[in-house]
Amino acid sequence: MEKNVFTTEQEERAALKRRRRNRVFNTILYLISASLILFGIFIILRDQTDLFNRSSAEKPNVTFPPADYAATSTATDAANENTEDTSEQPTKPPPAPEATPEPAIEPVSIFFEGHEIAVAVQPVGLNSKGEMETIPKHDVAGWYKYGAAPNQEGNCIIAGHNRYSGQKGLFAVLHKGLHKGDRVCVTMKDGKSIFYVVDEIANYKYDSMPESVMAVGGERRLTLITCLGDFDYDRQMSLTRVVAVCKPIN
Repeated sequence: MEKNVFTTEQEERAALKRRRRNRVFNTILYLISASLILFGIFIILRDQTDLFNRSSAEKPNVTFPPADYAATSTATDAANENTEDTSEQPTKPPPAPEATPEPAIEPVSIFFEGHEIAVAVQPVGLNSKGEMETIPKHDVAGWYKYGAAPNQEGNCIIAGHNRYSGQKGLFAVLHKGLHKGDRVCVTMKDGKSIFYVVDEIANYKYDSMPESVMAVGGERRLTLITCLGDFDYDRQMSLTRVVAVCKPIN
C-alpha cells in the first residue's frame, strides 16, 4: 500500500514538471510568434509607407515663391514687348556679347514641398550599357552630370528609386502623391536653392520614352525619373518609367 502511494506521488511530481516545461515551451513559442508577426508588420510598413524613410537629406529652410511666378513674369514680359515704344531708338543696336556658360554647381538634395520629403542627390554618369547610372540606395537619387546643373540652361535630370532592395524608394512620391502644380526645391553645393513647379507627369514604357526626357539641351527645366511596375529579371529593370517635368519659378 505504501509503495503505491509513493509511486502515485512520484507520478504527480513528474506530471507537474511536464506541465511546467510545457508552459515554458509554449510561452517561448508565443513570444517567437509575436516577434515574427511584429517583424512582418515592420517590414510591410517600411516597404509600403514613408513611416521610416521620409527623408535622407536635411529639409531646406527656404520660402517658396508663388507657383504662378513664372507664368506671371512671362505674361508681363510679353505685354511689355508688345507695347509700342515711341521713344527714339538707335537705328542699329550694337551686337550683344556672347554669354559665357555658367559653371555647373552640382545639386546635393531635392525637397518635395507638401510631402515633406528631402532626398540626398549624388552625381552619376553612364553605365556599361551607355545608360544613366543609378545610385544603389533606396533613399538617394542620382543627378546626371553630363546634363545641365540646376543653375544652367538645359535639362537637369535627377533619377531615384521607386523600390530598392526590398525598401520603398523616396522617389516613389513621383507616382504616389506628386501632382501638377506641386513645387520642389533643389539645393546646390554652394548652398543656394532653385525652385520648380511640376508642369507635367507621365508614364512611359522604358523603351518608348520621348527623346526630350533625356535630351540635355533646350530650355531650363528639371526632369525627375523613377521606375514603376513589376521587376523584369531578364532585363534587370522595371518596364515603366514615371517622368515629372518641372519648370523653374525663380
